[in-house]
Amino acid sequence: MRCELCGKLITKCVDQKCVDCYIDSNLPTEVHNQPWVRVRSSKRQKSGKGGFDDKLASAIVSMAAEMSKDKTEISLELCERMVSVPLSVEELDKLAQESGVLIGKWLIYRNSSEINAAWKTVAKPTINGELRMSAKVGTAMQSERRHVICVYTADYLDLEDVMKVREKLRLLGFSETLCYKPDIYTYLGIYYKTTPLSPCRYRK
Repeated sequence: MRCELCGKLITKCVDQKCVDCYIDSNLPTEVHNQPWVRVRSSKRQKSGKGGFDDKLASAIVSMAAEMSKDKTEISLELCERMVSVPLSVEELDKLAQESGVLIGKWLIYRNSSEINAAWKTVAKPTINGELRMSAKVGTAMQSERRHVICVYTADYLDLEDVMKVREKLRLLGFSETLCYKPDIYTYLGIYYKTTPLSPCRYRK
């Protein structure tokens, strides 16, 4: 097969393009018709071990959780009843384990003058399987100034794997302190200054 842009023979393609052409034709500052550009690893991690509460997971990912006025609890509607969960690291970890909502991501922030180079640095090793799950980057549709790259892992409670990915990012040149945020925190509306709980589960 040949890349539809450069014409080179390729063994690995994304949308009929070689890896380099796909990345170059989807640079975040040049994409205005979608909020994210995503890439997936050729060596995907298995996510989850089965036996999770699917109804609980659906309640979480619906992003309809309500926070108490004192910001100490989050309520979820589960099978026509409200379930309250204390807003703490320990209780959210339990909720993640019960529901199987375990994916999380390292967050890398760059301004518009730096984001294309940073995204290339992450996207190619992700597609080639060096970063084993997926990554995405915010495009110009979201912001013309500050962009975020999310580098995902399958289980945020698997600290060994989480830190392996962080070390790989460090070797790729991302030496600043990064925040790791579980997806369950995003679904439940846990952001900076919205709750007493930090959205960063790990900081490294």
